[in-house]
Amino acid sequence: MASILIVDPSKSNRLYLRLTLEKQGYQVFEAGNGLEALESYEHHRPNLVITEIKLPVLSGADLVQRIKLLAKETFAPVFVVTNAFKPDSIQRILSVGADDFLQKPYPEELLLAKIASLLRNVNFYDDLKQSKELVSSLHMGLALEHKSAERIFEKFVHGPRQEVPGLEAHVSPASIFNGDVFLSTITPAGNVITLLGDFTGHGLPAAIGAIPVAEVFYSMVKKGRTLKEIILVINDKLKTILPAHIFFSCVALKVFPKRRSVSLFNAGMQPVVMLDEASGKERLFESTSVPLGVLDSYELDVEFTKVEVEGAEHFVCYTDGIVEAMDHTKQMFGVSRLVDSLKASHRNINQLVRSAQDFCHGCVFNDDVSIIKLSMADILMQPNQMIESAVLERIPPPSRWSLKYAFSAENLKCNPHPIEAIVDAIIGMQPITPYKEDIFIILSELYNNALEHGILQLDSCIKQQLNGFLAFAEEKQKALENLTDGRLMIDVEHEPLSETVGRLRIVVAHDGAGRVDKVATQTSSEVFSGRGITIVRFLCSDFRFEEGGARVEAVYDWERIDDGR
Repeated sequence: MASILIVDPSKSNRLYLRLTLEKQGYQVFEAGNGLEALESYEHHRPNLVITEIKLPVLSGADLVQRIKLLAKETFAPVFVVTNAFKPDSIQRILSVGADDFLQKPYPEELLLAKIASLLRNVNFYDDLKQSKELVSSLHMGLALEHKSAERIFEKFVHGPRQEVPGLEAHVSPASIFNGDVFLSTITPAGNVITLLGDFTGHGLPAAIGAIPVAEVFYSMVKKGRTLKEIILVINDKLKTILPAHIFFSCVALKVFPKRRSVSLFNAGMQPVVMLDEASGKERLFESTSVPLGVLDSYELDVEFTKVEVEGAEHFVCYTDGIVEAMDHTKQMFGVSRLVDSLKASHRNINQLVRSAQDFCHGCVFNDDVSIIKLSMADILMQPNQMIESAVLERIPPPSRWSLKYAFSAENLKCNPHPIEAIVDAIIGMQPITPYKEDIFIILSELYNNALEHGILQLDSCIKQQLNGFLAFAEEKQKALENLTDGRLMIDVEHEPLSETVGRLRIVVAHDGAGRVDKVATQTSSEVFSGRGITIVRFLCSDFRFEEGGARVEAVYDWERIDDGR
């Protein structure tokens, strides 16, 4: 039952209203002046107050103001029923908060209709208030969950990151979670490795994929795995977990300070910009592969572009949020303006962001924007210090030991990646983690050459064809499935040359009919075979083919840095 407080100095008016309202089933309270009305309101908290404008002690307008203050966030309707006829009196009481009015005399039906309408508003307001409180509670809970998830996300994605010299970054997500992925660290061998990626879309759905990418990246870098291995494992993982409409474009750069070179892989991202401070010229590196998470890894063409560097080069990678920023005519900022801005601002990426915002007339970017810049001068000048900072454990003195492996045809068919285990065994015998990556490259290249060209007798010229890497992988798979004969042997001997220098002698031999001693060693970007042997020659102090290529010996020397570290 709704309750109504009647405030009127006239007893006859109060009596008439009481009889009328009680007849309709309302509970009625009475007050003869404003002060009594306030006391009654505080005590009974009626659903509606009906008041005259002219009241003793406290005016009707003051009464309305006091009731609205007492009600706080609760809707307390005040209905003015008055003998006053001057517009300014009615206007004033309405202006301070009265919700409706009716001049005497009035039809009883109209009075009851207005009361019913005001009481319906009370119910509506209460429902609205409860809904608002529920939404507010849900919003607070969601914000708390987002905050917790954001902290976990940051810990996963950015936690293991090491400070990399010469690296500058600008990261601005379009929502709480960033669909861009920016990972960088220093490998145990002292090389700089950086990955910038962009999942389809932005926000939480896009950001979820960043966690497995970061986990794979940092764990495999720590184990000394190659960048190609890391990319393939990330691709395998994303291919398994991502829905069909989400994929992962990325750019990966690996800087080899000792070799003064950069290996670059662009899978579906905007062109990587290299600015040469010495010549003032720029060079763009377009995408050479489909994004990750689309194809199976055996179909993925992971070939790196190798760039020799002198120290004046700056590599700038960015996600499409910056170049796809639009002005009011829907024109994009574009790569050309990005390059012009970088050159005009002396490669200042913060100025680049401001230029894009000016182009958009100060509009907020609609997509995640990430920009990173790697300056070669800062990296090349301190390769030894980077190795020292990357290696946390001490390297024990070199000792004498050996390992031998022999793979039969059956084992070669069912064990597609034995090198990882062999390298782990070598590191187990001699913990030379900073050199693990080099050893992996040497063993991988020699093993693959012996298997593919010696035992399976595959022709590298297949790689020169359109979709050659895919065709080569298919040929290799067929040949392995049909393999019945053949043995591949790996011998690893280690000896100390001094207290701080050790030597690995790696011999890979096979009894297949193929020979690999005439493998090309070109480094041209037009030739897709033989480059692995060139790298092996670079890494080793001695390297030679024997027995017509059926046996190859590589000698790799390593040295403890900084008195045992």
